[in-house]
Amino acid sequence: MSLANFALQLRQKLNSLLSTASLSSVFSANQNATAGDQLTRLRRRETKKAVMLWAGLESSDAKRSLNAEARRAHIGLIVKQNYKAPRDPIVLCHGLFGFDVLGPQGVPGLQIHYWKGIAEALREIGCKVHVSRVGTVAALKTRAHELRGFLENKMEGQRINLVAHSMGGLDCRYVITHLPSSKFKVNSLTTVATPHRGSSFMDWCRDAFGVGYLHDYINKQMDDVVSKHLAANGYSMAGDIPPAMSEEATRKLIRTHPFIRALCSPLDSPAFANLTLDYCKTFNELTPNDPSVHYSSYAAVVPHLSPLSPLFFSHWIVSSREGQNDGLVSLDSAQWGKFMGTVQCDHWQLIPPRIRQVVRRDAFDSVGFYLNLVDKLADQGY
Repeated sequence: MSLANFALQLRQKLNSLLSTASLSSVFSANQNATAGDQLTRLRRRETKKAVMLWAGLESSDAKRSLNAEARRAHIGLIVKQNYKAPRDPIVLCHGLFGFDVLGPQGVPGLQIHYWKGIAEALREIGCKVHVSRVGTVAALKTRAHELRGFLENKMEGQRINLVAHSMGGLDCRYVITHLPSSKFKVNSLTTVATPHRGSSFMDWCRDAFGVGYLHDYINKQMDDVVSKHLAANGYSMAGDIPPAMSEEATRKLIRTHPFIRALCSPLDSPAFANLTLDYCKTFNELTPNDPSVHYSSYAAVVPHLSPLSPLFFSHWIVSSREGQNDGLVSLDSAQWGKFMGTVQCDHWQLIPPRIRQVVRRDAFDSVGFYLNLVDKLADQGY
């Protein structure tokens, strides 16, 4: 046998093995996979296909089969469900400590995305997606002004659907009610685990560490709508002390406060005060819904967390004070507008993990959750 014939037969054998394995596993592997995992596998197969074509190992039949599957995924046939894209663009708004993307722009492999996998999955089904960025721990009114600037710059002349995680929902409500703009029109706001009524864990941090005091916030953020209202009504430090505390406990708090405050003051941030129950109560009174905007919300609830979970202690605090919660935000606090229901996961699982390889197989399918979310928006005509 000549060397040329041997090489040809080897190429045909490799082609047969690779094509059969790839095509036979396409749908069997997808039986229990999440939407995000299936999209990842699709991209890996496309990369593999490009390598095989470069090496001359891809047959025309296998190429047509994989291209057909890619087309099916792009029109929304993922996990045997036909997801629909809303008519108008989606703007994703991050929460506290959030961002759009971190890392060197020229090295994608070193970048970290807040909406990892979600923005890509939404684009896969035809959504027009924009990812906003505001100050990570800036004051609510500052974050709202930055969000408005982003929308005026990127979304001028367009009708938009806002989808916000955590504190991002408060940013959006501030923009809609207090910073309306003629350059864009908000169709809908969908909040996901947003602390509309604040978080009792933030109240606990205030009482234990001396961060997030409203009287400090009022003095430093006088142009905030809540600050103006509270200052005009004589709000003082007394408003920051929990009413349920005894006189002895109150005196003890005040006596130890200077040392604790000095120790923790470098960690303080204006956003912490924005998430207290007192601030959010006043914020809600001063921030009515815009009747032309559709408001809807989702909540997350987890019955218990492992002692090794970063949210174990905060979950215990919120459970003892407010009941069911996701580790930071209670079920009641997350509801605003039309309540769309709850999902069983913690607050951070609503955003994909930064390193997917370390996730358990039974991890919450955050990508699938947002695919369903926009599908419902599409059904409602947005």
